[in-house]
Amino acid sequence: MTSGARGGARTAVVAAALALLLLGQALVQRAVERGWPRRAFEQQLYIPSGRHLKAFSLGFTDLAADLLWIRAIGYYGGHALTDREYPWLHNILDQVTNLDPAFRFPYLFGGIVFAVEGSTGEQSIALLRKGMAQYPGDWRFPFYIGFTCFYHQQDPERAAAYMRYAASLPGGPEYLPRLAASLTAESGRVGAAIRFLATLAEGARDESARAAILEKIEDLRAGRAPESLRAFLAGKKAP
Repeated sequence: MTSGARGGARTAVVAAALALLLLGQALVQRAVERGWPRRAFEQQLYIPSGRHLKAFSLGFTDLAADLLWIRAIGYYGGHALTDREYPWLHNILDQVTNLDPAFRFPYLFGGIVFAVEGSTGEQSIALLRKGMAQYPGDWRFPFYIGFTCFYHQQDPERAAAYMRYAASLPGGPEYLPRLAASLTAESGRVGAAIRFLATLAEGARDESARAAILEKIEDLRAGRAPESLRAFLAGKKAP
């Protein structure tokens, strides 16, 4: 057998082993979710760590990241169509980016999903900051962090700072400087939130994520902002 053939066979064996590992993890996860649907802590224990996956991948960490990424997309899609709760997703995406730090899209995907579907935005910011360390020249990372600061943390000044930084990077929309200037104004915050969300929708490749964003845009246009945001979006200071 030639060295090329041996390398191809080794790759196939590792790929099959990783696929079996992730399949086993998925089956265990499903069993745990059925038996203890409210025990998020116990569920987390059954997700293999990035460190263990690195050791098991025998050097094929990019392949392991790709397989785990497929698992993350399937997990998100399944819950997006049912309960819209994602207790495992941040852990999975964090492991994907540990295995392959240069894999840009999981940072952005997680940043968007947790910014729109999360309640605090902390998981969104954590993934986006991690991605921004890898890609400091990508305007989308500070832009998405700025949205989370504005929408979840109700901190327009901090959001404006991130917007100004995003505007200083190449490739961003022309309206970024104007948006940064408008965030601290006491009027027009609903419009700013809609503009934020519209840009998030443009960058969302996943149809379920895009649908969730468009739903929030329609809610804001119809005056159905969450109770916790109504005063803030009306121009009043956050409590």
